[in-house]
Order: sequence, then C-alpha cells, then structure tokens
Amino acid sequence: MTTETIRQPMRKHRDQIIAGGGPVAALARLSRYSERRGAVLDVGVNRGTVALKLARLYCDLPIHLIEPIPEQCRFLEERFARFPTLNVHQMALSDRNGTADFHIADHVGSSSLFTNAGEEAARHSTHATAQTITVDLARLDDWAAARGISHIACMKIDAQGSEFSILQGAERLLSAQAIDMLMLEWFTLPHYDGVPLLDEILGLMRGHGYWLYDIFPSKRLKNGQLRFGDAVFISDRFRTECLPAPDAA
Repeated sequence: MTTETIRQPMRKHRDQIIAGGGPVAALARLSRYSERRGAVLDVGVNRGTVALKLARLYCDLPIHLIEPIPEQCRFLEERFARFPTLNVHQMALSDRNGTADFHIADHVGSSSLFTNAGEEAARHSTHATAQTITVDLARLDDWAAARGISHIACMKIDAQGSEFSILQGAERLLSAQAIDMLMLEWFTLPHYDGVPLLDEILGLMRGHGYWLYDIFPSKRLKNGQLRFGDAVFISDRFRTECLPAPDAA
C-alpha cells in the first residue's frame, strides 16, 4: 500500500454525519481538530453502521474493527474490503487476557459477555440467549502494545455492558491521555447481570483526566426513568491542545 492508495477524508461526508445528529455527529465535529495520528477503533461493531462513518471520517488512518461473533466478522470483511487501512479482528476486549463465554442473543445487537438471567436484568432487557460461544479476550493496553499502537485518535465502544471492563483494560492508554476521543454506551439500569452503570463510568473517566464532551439519553421506561444512552469523552490533553478555546467564535 502506498500513500497514493490511502484515501483522504471528504468534507461532505463529515458534514453529512454532523447533520445526522447524535453521538457520531459529536465525533464528526471533533474530527475537525484531530491531529490525524495513531489508530481508530470500533469495539462491538455489529453490522458496521458506525464503523462506516468512522471509516469515512478517518480513512487516512489505520482502523481496527473488533467484533467477537464470527458471522459478523465475515460480513464486515466483505463490507469494508474497499477500505485499505481497515482491519477486522474476531475477539472481544475486557479487563483481562484469555477466553470467555460470549452469549449471542436472539437479537444479535444485544449479544454480550454478560448474562441477563437475574431478576433485575431480565426486567429491563428484551432479548434471550440463542447460543453461547467461546471468544478470545484481550486487554486493550496489551493488544495495542503488541501492534505498536501508542495513540488512538478516536474510539467507539458498544459492547453491551463490557464498557467499564474495557476501560479498566485500557488503564495505561487512558492514564497517558493517549485516547483523544471516546464514544461509548452506558446504562442507568442493569440490562445485564452485574453491569457497572453510568456513575461508575463517569468516575473512572474523570479519574484518568477525561471530560464528558456530550451525552445522549436514549431509551426510557414508561414511567420516564432513563434506561441507557451514549456519551462522548475527550482527554484533557485533546481539550487543551487541539480544541478551540471555549470563548472562540
């Protein structure tokens, strides 16, 4: 692969993504200030809806799609074959290296390392486990180091409850402010057994010097109580060195 084969991001794609709103639009706005270095990660890719937008925003950087379900990985490899800087990895991230049971749901997008058999989780979730497989696990710190990745320009996590564990496995990168921007899903009610909730994620990120850039509530119960949504975080380094000043026009 030569520099001539690497595509450059197109402003029209970025503007279209921003116009679509939501958490990916926040990433698109932030991408205007990216230093265009390091790698881009999508963790928990499913069919690649967000991955396609990231591939358009960061087609000039190495992009890694991390997805544990074999059938989804085969689909992603075909869908993104036209992007020369993109790679698909069949695995899951967590707070340890090794293997684990992964529960494929009847609604594939709800598949998780976590079960939902407990009373509280079963009350709020709407899926059932259709199949359980064994998947490879890795800590992001170790996985990235093995590939020479010391900086992540943009990262998205939609891992159905594993977000907190993944962040714990990225302690070295987070402590070094080496992830510029991060989008993740959060829960305020347990949709899976033993899943850390939003307040724990907020505390972990603040402990590593990350700021909440924007938050996007999504589903609510019929009584109005919030169930889950998405959030975008930025490192303090990115906020102070890359973003325009707060009072800039």
